[in-house]
Amino acid sequence: MRSARRLFLAAVAIAVAACPAPAGADDPLIAAAGDIACDPTDPGYNGGNGTATRCRQRATSDLLVGHGLAAVLPLGDVQYDSPTAANLKAVYDPTWGRVKSISRPVLGNHDGAGASYFDYFNGPGAANGPAGPRGRGYYSFNAGTWHIVALNSNCTRVSCGAGSIQERWLRADLASHPAACTLAFWHHPRYSSGHDGSHVTLSAFWADLHAAGAELVLSGHSHDYERFAPKDAQGKVSPTGIRQFVVGTGGGFMTGLGTSRVAGSEVAQNTTFGVLRLALHPYSYDWRFVPIAGRTWTDSGSGQCHGPGGSPLVPAPGPPATDRTAPLLTGLTVKPRRFTRHARFRYTLSESARVRIGIARVRSSGRVHRLGRLRDAGVAGLNRRAFYCKVGGRRLRAGRYSARAVARDPAGNYSKPKRVRFRIVR
Repeated sequence: MRSARRLFLAAVAIAVAACPAPAGADDPLIAAAGDIACDPTDPGYNGGNGTATRCRQRATSDLLVGHGLAAVLPLGDVQYDSPTAANLKAVYDPTWGRVKSISRPVLGNHDGAGASYFDYFNGPGAANGPAGPRGRGYYSFNAGTWHIVALNSNCTRVSCGAGSIQERWLRADLASHPAACTLAFWHHPRYSSGHDGSHVTLSAFWADLHAAGAELVLSGHSHDYERFAPKDAQGKVSPTGIRQFVVGTGGGFMTGLGTSRVAGSEVAQNTTFGVLRLALHPYSYDWRFVPIAGRTWTDSGSGQCHGPGGSPLVPAPGPPATDRTAPLLTGLTVKPRRFTRHARFRYTLSESARVRIGIARVRSSGRVHRLGRLRDAGVAGLNRRAFYCKVGGRRLRAGRYSARAVARDPAGNYSKPKRVRFRIVR
């Protein structure tokens, strides 16, 4: 089976190299997060509105409704403390339930055996449905050209070990769906610097997915957001490994995140609720963590799918030859103009684009000394970028400074630069 998959991928690589297909507007956009709806008796429930630190399921669900998503992946623990029919009806259904028709969930540890969970997502008494077979909860489906695999990481209920029924099913599913790009998702993280740590019981899943050339694994359980560099079957950072995202920021509440990090951890935070959006292109993907309204922390980037031997299936896509329209960056401001610890840049874009904000010190002579850059993944419309008096890890001293912002769209067109000055005071 493995040799057949390699022959298939080799054929794909040759065909694509001869006639690469650019990413298009029809490429599916999906969103994911876990640890979502709090118990209606929770002190932070607040009539469904939540507080600053708890029960923000309404705010995260607003990031899903009306955003053109092809699928939503609830990453387990959809309803605390258990998904009884009454709790689901009271909290989950009026919020994340608004996108139930496109939801493909996985079981979390608080979801238990899942009687009410399966009734809710599959239908009362249904043996199968969008949440997978009743009592098993593992299944697969396709989104665009991507193959997506949902697994049950409650290993004391449904075994996850090598040779188990679920692990054998996974190997067979991957062999029969030799897609160029594969994503898997389950509840407990294989690697985590947060609550409950890494789960070695999922090693067989990881090894099977790596052998099949999978690109991404999504999980929750640790109530934080953490992005890892791609890792191989032994857990070593490798450009041909699997990239994992922990997205336990669905709204319930946050858990601890220490200062030490698991090897390969690139970004981590446990202060901002939100969802992970993924654009699934034929041979690549883009990611962006989208925070709830009123918060600005984000994370974004892109990656390539890999073919036989770890070689990218296609070179990084170049700019479309027909797009010559430069993005417009307007309304650059910094508020307040005089500050001690932090301020916020604001600007408006005509389209989504990468934005670089160069920071320079203004000397008494009027000359400027460049210090470094801030980067932002801008979206069409108004954007906000928090600034904490640091550039390249260095805290800036009191004085006069200048900021120069430039936007670059996906086609490689640059905006005209905009400048603004500000002062850091003691």
